[in-house]
Amino acid sequence: MLFGDSVAIAFAQVSIHSRSKGHSAVAAAAYRSGARLYDDRIGRAYDFSKRDDVAFSEILLPDGTTDSFLERDYLWNEVERAENRSNSQLCKDFVLALPRELNLEQQIELAKRFARTHFVEKGLPADIAIHDHGDGNPHAHILIPTRRLENNRFSKYKARDLNPVFAKGFLVEQDYWGEQWREMQNEFFIENNLDLQVDANHLIAERHRGKHHNANAHYLLEENQLIQQARMELTRDNIDLVIDHLSTQYSVFTRRDVERLLFKTFQASDSPQEYLQFVERVLGHQDLVALGDNNKGEPSFTTRTHLMQEAQLLHDIEAMMVSKNHVVHQPIDSLAQQYRLSEEQYEAFRYITQSPDISVVIGRPGTGKSYLLKPLNEYYIQAGMEVIGAALSGKVAKALQAETGITSSTIKSLSYRLANDMMQLSDKHVLIIDEAGMVDFSSMGYLIKEAHKAGSKVVLIGDPDQLKPIQKGEIFRGIAARTGYIELENIKRQQDLGDRQASLNLAKGDIDKAIQHYQDKGAITITDTKLQAIEQVVADWKQDLESTNMADSIMLSYTRKAVNHLNDLAREALIVENKIGEENIVYQGLERSLKISTGERLLLRENNKVLGVRNGDTATVKEINVQQMKIQLDSGELLIIPKEYKALDYAYALTVHKSQGMTAKKVRVLIDSKYWDRNLSFVAMTRHKEQLNIYADKENHPTEQALKQTLSRSSTKDNVIDWPLDFAIRAGFDSDSLISRALNHIVGVGHKIKQAYNFIVNYEASLLKARHQERFQDIGQAIADAKQEALKVDTKEFESNDCKTSEQSFGILKKDFPQLVELETLIKRRQRMTGYFAEKTDKQIMALTQQLLTNKTFANQVKYQVPEFYQKLQSIDNKQKEKALLQNH
Repeated sequence: MLFGDSVAIAFAQVSIHSRSKGHSAVAAAAYRSGARLYDDRIGRAYDFSKRDDVAFSEILLPDGTTDSFLERDYLWNEVERAENRSNSQLCKDFVLALPRELNLEQQIELAKRFARTHFVEKGLPADIAIHDHGDGNPHAHILIPTRRLENNRFSKYKARDLNPVFAKGFLVEQDYWGEQWREMQNEFFIENNLDLQVDANHLIAERHRGKHHNANAHYLLEENQLIQQARMELTRDNIDLVIDHLSTQYSVFTRRDVERLLFKTFQASDSPQEYLQFVERVLGHQDLVALGDNNKGEPSFTTRTHLMQEAQLLHDIEAMMVSKNHVVHQPIDSLAQQYRLSEEQYEAFRYITQSPDISVVIGRPGTGKSYLLKPLNEYYIQAGMEVIGAALSGKVAKALQAETGITSSTIKSLSYRLANDMMQLSDKHVLIIDEAGMVDFSSMGYLIKEAHKAGSKVVLIGDPDQLKPIQKGEIFRGIAARTGYIELENIKRQQDLGDRQASLNLAKGDIDKAIQHYQDKGAITITDTKLQAIEQVVADWKQDLESTNMADSIMLSYTRKAVNHLNDLAREALIVENKIGEENIVYQGLERSLKISTGERLLLRENNKVLGVRNGDTATVKEINVQQMKIQLDSGELLIIPKEYKALDYAYALTVHKSQGMTAKKVRVLIDSKYWDRNLSFVAMTRHKEQLNIYADKENHPTEQALKQTLSRSSTKDNVIDWPLDFAIRAGFDSDSLISRALNHIVGVGHKIKQAYNFIVNYEASLLKARHQERFQDIGQAIADAKQEALKVDTKEFESNDCKTSEQSFGILKKDFPQLVELETLIKRRQRMTGYFAEKTDKQIMALTQQLLTNKTFANQVKYQVPEFYQKLQSIDNKQKEKALLQNH
């Protein structure tokens, strides 16, 4: 391929080291770290200590492991000792291309974050080395063993559960890790306000060149030209790649999204006609489903893969809507009185406890939704049930547990434990998902599927108008529209009644009224320049400190660049006022070096279970020396933070994203960008109790109307679950006519929509909610006709596709039939072979396939549970029979 070295920051490669190839784990570690190591097993030394291109090396260990494993000699000799077979797989080597625009400290932090997230937190030690050969292509090696460390020894079982072969719909390991690396880099760039990205709109990632560059001289130009050629080659030959990409990135997309994706692929083409023809090929693909026009009049689409995923989610939700396994006849009045619930909170309490197995609560900021969960937890405990909580961020999960007593964790942690049988849900569980509006489709779908399967109850609590999921879809909004919900609107956070009404207006999307309220109060300051706005924010914040402590007054902004500027100016002001100590001890922060003194306000930006820290915690420094510091979290805990913890930043100013779920007496909001939207405005302008001030500049917003437009900008991600009734009604269509349009659509393109029945169910449920039953007798008949039409669709294909994506079924089969594991290994190994060894392996594959297929129990199970794999086995068996027939003749 053409993109070898040219996909620097998107490139992730995995290779396996095994004894059958003559590999040594000790040798691999010595080479990558530039060290001299001795292999005890074979009595040989490997000396790479003269290498001058190893910029960094470090070993990261799982919690509870002794320091002896930090010795590279000891670690990798123990790895060798744990493997007894002559063909054992010893370790995996992950190679990650590092962004050249980052300095070494940032590259180290990015590589360590990847290693911690994917390996160390899951029980595997990680040996990290960063190489820079001086050719402009720095890269990280992460060497991991194939077994977990358990009780300071390697497990007798391989960590096969971490193999991502079937994870998230990816079937190729390299693709999976490339996607994980891309996502982590983009998150890092956003956090650090870096003008970089691994562009999700490219089929092969291209390096972003920024706004200011000399195109002829820029070092990325040649690289991106090579990527362009590779992208065109790959796209022309594999249209399914485009479809898979669309399914990964979007729930619902438009023709414009497809054109934008393909334009970047074909922009170097001499033939515009080729580009237009390929757009039509994509839009006419059998795996695309046409949904009709959205509320902007744009033709919209989804993929069959995503449609099936949402159909599964819809199936789970509707099954839970008719199940009332957790409704117990137990009085709630005594608990409501004990906790002095407001009338609105009481109604929400009653709604949750008396509703089916899925309940949705939309809680506006400051309405006391967290307080409501205390008596709810007590109620279910008295009924013999167990309440568990989950949230997207560690900080929110920690706060949920502290404020309500509900055992809580991050959604990622909970999903991992469920997927790896480290915990099981049951019909005695009540799962509460907090800040559900920020949860992406895949995470939400998985948890609801697991809860439905176990018979658990799910309570979703969130606000669809606050910050959106980073990944595809806004599924919380879609679920709420489907199930119904109760809303907490009585805002208690703001003391001023006018501010409360403004917060409610923000929640309803009436930004103009909210802005007008603060304008009338004199709480909006517009300066001539950006710098003047920043300086004014800090000057006013400094005045707050005369009557308020630092923890009760915060500054908020959108970009990391503005936040860093605010923090630096704030700290300078504190030094002048003698409000922090004089130590000025230098600690390495997440993105820069920090001078830290007693009294300093700090933001902790990475989870660390050992230290007791969650990403997003804010704290005050109580004591500090060159080795460690004592801090007090805003929640009250005293912690010791060693100098080795580098995920630090100042906390006088925060990004709006970091502030969600936070409350302060006084909040000063800097509108530092044209790219604000109504969701950012809603979060930023509802954090305060006593006082809110807003600052903007005429460089970004020349007029008050321009400011209002920026703060009101809407960016909605569509879900298939919403479609098409919600959008059609918003667009002014008559709902009666929608049924006939749906029928015509199904008759016209029935070959495309294999799940047509789900569309009709969507229409039916929405219409029955919207109007009285008696007005729809004719429509009811139309629905029945539509169902009959949909039932003619090949449902077997839907079922087999559903099974195809079932990791669980395949995993169970491998446990029941060990030969399947051996066959899978042989097939993978065969892909890398040629000549004699390929022929020999072919014979082994064919023999093992015949052996498996003659087992009727196995054949029946694999046929219905993993039909795609069954077809492959049949194909192998048929080739063997054809070969035998030819030989006989």
